[in-house]
Amino acid sequence: MSIHSYALPLSLTLALAACGDTEADSDSSGTTHADDSTGSGEAACVEDDLDPMPFAGPGYDADKGGLQEPLQDKYVASTTFLVLRPETAQDFGATVQAMIPVLTSNPGLVGFSTATSAKCGTARTLTVWRDQTAMMNFVASDEHVAGMTRAQEFSTTGTVTSWEVTRAELPLGWDTAIARATAATPSY
Repeated sequence: MSIHSYALPLSLTLALAACGDTEADSDSSGTTHADDSTGSGEAACVEDDLDPMPFAGPGYDADKGGLQEPLQDKYVASTTFLVLRPETAQDFGATVQAMIPVLTSNPGLVGFSTATSAKCGTARTLTVWRDQTAMMNFVASDEHVAGMTRAQEFSTTGTVTSWEVTRAELPLGWDTAIARATAATPSY
């Protein structure tokens, strides 16, 4: 897979520009549904339009059988969840776009996916790393630090969490990432 195929998907950029209302959803009976995605326990939007890109990266290629050599017994997974401010969508997209080359050039990256909900105005990431050191090398990169320092400018709340996974658990699905983000304490 070429580096260009890791570019921020057009759907993410468009979804960020069209961030929807983040108020609670109600069903036909008027019942408000608790959000299973924020980890806050507060009522919020249901991301039934979540639009993920395929999980891929230097260490994972579905067309070549999935995980690529060298195989390991354990990996590190991480997920982020942001409720975006619609007025900052363009700057947020540019900031994320600047991170992609740094992310994909990290020799410890296995793979990643992003997902957005235009209806809820949310953005999510899911990454898998060969080890904690590789993940922290990306976290400490200038591009990622620049994004982290602007997180509260771009979003009203955010959750970041990481955990160990086995080879048998890969590739991770969005249901796992959402459950992990839901169980974690919001970062702000």
